Amino acid sequence: MAYTRESIEKVIEANDIVDVISDYVELKRAGKEFRGLCPFHREKTPSFMVSPTKQVYHCFGCNASGNVVTFIMDIENLSFKEAIEFLAERAGIPLKEVDLSEEEAKRKKIIEEIYRVNKIAALFFHRKLFSEEGVKALEYLKSRGLSSTTIKKFGIGYAPSNDDLLNFLKGKGYKENFLSKAGLVVYKSGKYYDRFKDRVMFPIIDVRGNVVGFGGRALDDSLPKYLNTPETEVFKKGKTLFAINFAKKTQDDKFIIVEGYMDAISLHQAGIDCAVASLGTALTEEQARLIKRYKKNVVIAYDADEAGVNATLRGLDILEKLNINIKVLSIPEGKDPDEFIKKEGSEAFKRLVENAESLIEFKSKIFKKGLDFEKVEDRIIYVKKIASEIAKISDEVKREVYISAAAKTAQIPENAVRTEVDRFVKRETEKKQKFMYRTGNRRHNIYSSSKISPEKYLIALLLHDNNLYYKIKGVIKPDMLEDSKLKPIFEEIVSSLEGGKQVQIKDIVYLIQEEDNLISDFNDIVKALFEAEDLSQMVDDILQKILLNNLARKREEIRKEILNAHLLGDVEKERELLIKLQNCEKEMLKIKDGQKERNP
Repeated sequence: MAYTRESIEKVIEANDIVDVISDYVELKRAGKEFRGLCPFHREKTPSFMVSPTKQVYHCFGCNASGNVVTFIMDIENLSFKEAIEFLAERAGIPLKEVDLSEEEAKRKKIIEEIYRVNKIAALFFHRKLFSEEGVKALEYLKSRGLSSTTIKKFGIGYAPSNDDLLNFLKGKGYKENFLSKAGLVVYKSGKYYDRFKDRVMFPIIDVRGNVVGFGGRALDDSLPKYLNTPETEVFKKGKTLFAINFAKKTQDDKFIIVEGYMDAISLHQAGIDCAVASLGTALTEEQARLIKRYKKNVVIAYDADEAGVNATLRGLDILEKLNINIKVLSIPEGKDPDEFIKKEGSEAFKRLVENAESLIEFKSKIFKKGLDFEKVEDRIIYVKKIASEIAKISDEVKREVYISAAAKTAQIPENAVRTEVDRFVKRETEKKQKFMYRTGNRRHNIYSSSKISPEKYLIALLLHDNNLYYKIKGVIKPDMLEDSKLKPIFEEIVSSLEGGKQVQIKDIVYLIQEEDNLISDFNDIVKALFEAEDLSQMVDDILQKILLNNLARKREEIRKEILNAHLLGDVEKERELLIKLQNCEKEMLKIKDGQKERNP
């Protein structure tokens, strides 16, 4: 259930950000702001700033940003809704829920019923495991080394080979078509059957303790070997992690990500309680964001086969984009974590974790595969690939160490590798310098390492100075924004200002509740808000950049239409579109000329 905008705003107003953060961080006044040691990364020199006037915080060390709600979300590992409830209780404010439409109320009821029936099914499967029918399944689990305590902890069960679950749930009043929506039964040849038959059952539980689905392992040669609940109202395979309900409580500073249920369960049984499984798929962005909500460090321990390596690489790219610290664990002899722990023990596995490779070491090993270093062209291929990765390292000492290692591997002088690394560094620097703007005696790069878009800077500037709206009125429209997620925020600000109402950061926070993936965008806007005072003179350049981006997208669309018209032989349409393209390019040229005049 969502809370009303008015309730959320009251909660934020009642919880002064300096007071709330002071419960966790020792803050000292520094001019108009407060400074302290960042609670989200280790540092000796305070770089965590809190603004009482803007009611936001920003760390100049790790780039953590937000307002009082996102601070509580991060520090207490809570969802947006839970953070609002936490702050409401702190301030003694009652929360009012949003009145749902008939359709929303119906969907909410279905979701609650699926959670309920999944829990009943999980208990049914668990009881069956310890019945006469479940003997074979229980023996299998014991043969895999699982203790009775572990089996009970994870609620592992057994799905009989008949339709017992269907009949059991029908006896409790559940309709067959609803059970199909929940993913527990299937409809074939005019009849409903149990989806899971003669399988060991692993309940998949979310961070709130709800049973969202199941994974079933066949006990014979049936295919597929593992069968998951299909996509339902509550189960999205790429959005949850197996064992996250336990791992979120770990005192460890990291998560270990494995592929399968048994890997995760074996690690937990061995006392390694920070393990989660990606349900046998390559890590998704939603799963990576869920990980980041709890930990900033991960160790990936996927299988060493080709599929496992490819899955690892895809996961690395996703995690890297979210600035999560990554290490890769390579298990000897191609074993998976479950096999290794059984043979070598938990202490040996912990040593593997301690010695896990850094991201660049793992990629270097992958880049070397299939290359013959006796061939000059293969050495060049390796150097170019590894140099692009070394260039991303900001620490000069580390960079030199990896340059030396790469030179040794490729059997070429260090200066040759260094030159290639410098070339990549220069290329990235030049990209950034394209967007450098001058304000007084200071230079600002509005495309910082956090890649904040001009739209986010524009929103931050409007929140910083509402009067800037009259400069953009009629110039920038919501459909010009490249990122569609930002449109609701922009529209809210414009609507309020058009109505003569002042807008602050707190007035857009309620939108996060409706769209979870807005949180990172909101935090980017807060980062930009910290620079807004210095950037306010750049509003013209930011506007022009948005206009240019919009025209560039239009140009590409027109070019595609021209090609289609040409292929269809529509000469008249092609001529009209060419004129349209020329006009678009003239507008772009005019804007660029204006930028040159302002920034000679």
